[in-house]
Amino acid sequence: MTLKTTCRAALLGGLIAALAGCGNDDRRDPLLESAYSALFGTSDEDNKPISDQEIAATLAATDLPVLRLRIEDRKSEAVALEIERNGEHRTYGTASRQAIVLRHGMITATRGLGGDLMSVEEDALLRLVRARSAGQARYVQRFLTPEDVTEVLTYSCSVTPQQQVEVIPGVSGMAVRAACSSETEPDFADVYIVDAGGEIVGARQWLGETTGYVTLQQLRR
Repeated sequence: MTLKTTCRAALLGGLIAALAGCGNDDRRDPLLESAYSALFGTSDEDNKPISDQEIAATLAATDLPVLRLRIEDRKSEAVALEIERNGEHRTYGTASRQAIVLRHGMITATRGLGGDLMSVEEDALLRLVRARSAGQARYVQRFLTPEDVTEVLTYSCSVTPQQQVEVIPGVSGMAVRAACSSETEPDFADVYIVDAGGEIVGARQWLGETTGYVTLQQLRR
């Protein structure tokens, strides 16, 4: 293992710990199939922790944007590559045909994780987070139930800028905490690492009761 990959592993652990500390709280799209196949080939493997060698190999094999995704409750990790770009939205895919959609680094939808986040209303929250400013924002998440019914969850989020956090060597930003509450749903606290340009380069984000918290680390943008 090289010094670079050792540092990357240590930083992921440090990032997860920092994000968890900042955010303590009380509690296959067919259209993309060809892109997945071209990038990854076929894979039937479940998510599992990935090695630094795998990350290094991925970064060496492509010039595409790459991120590292960790589902905390499942103790699973994946590397995802950008497979589609549409305006401010970027779609990343894993070898297991999972997809996440980011807007300026905030997760706005998922597919293939189970209990997927179908869409969000994030404008007000994202505006505060990108500006690294304190304030209140409305935030809406939508999930599809097993009965094929769209569940709409509405939150009020209190946004607070916090300390500087390093994501990977040479890339850091300010941690911005969004503590979100609802009259009917459990509270949660997201943490976003925002660089000077207003882009989210790392995050710990709540994706609903099925998936729980996900940690995201931008390895190449």
